[in-house]
Amino acid sequence: MVQKIVKYGNSHAVVIPAELSARHGLQAGSLVKIMEENGRLVLCPVEVVPRLSDDQQAFVRDLYGKRSAVFKKLAE
Repeated sequence: MVQKIVKYGNSHAVVIPAELSARHGLQAGSLVKIMEENGRLVLCPVEVVPRLSDDQQAFVRDLYGKRSAVFKKLAE
């Protein structure tokens, strides 16, 4: 399949057909990594795992400490 490169601000963009997007789980807002391998451009989906801030991690530790029995029971 041949796609045209279009101007997008100061950059360039390529439209990914809906069928390919769906097949690879891509949608508007999806993140992809663009690499060059052996003279070719390669586009790969990227899954980002959100991280908790230090305050959020402290909150979770505190909550788990106070409610660990409840969480263990829910896990059964």
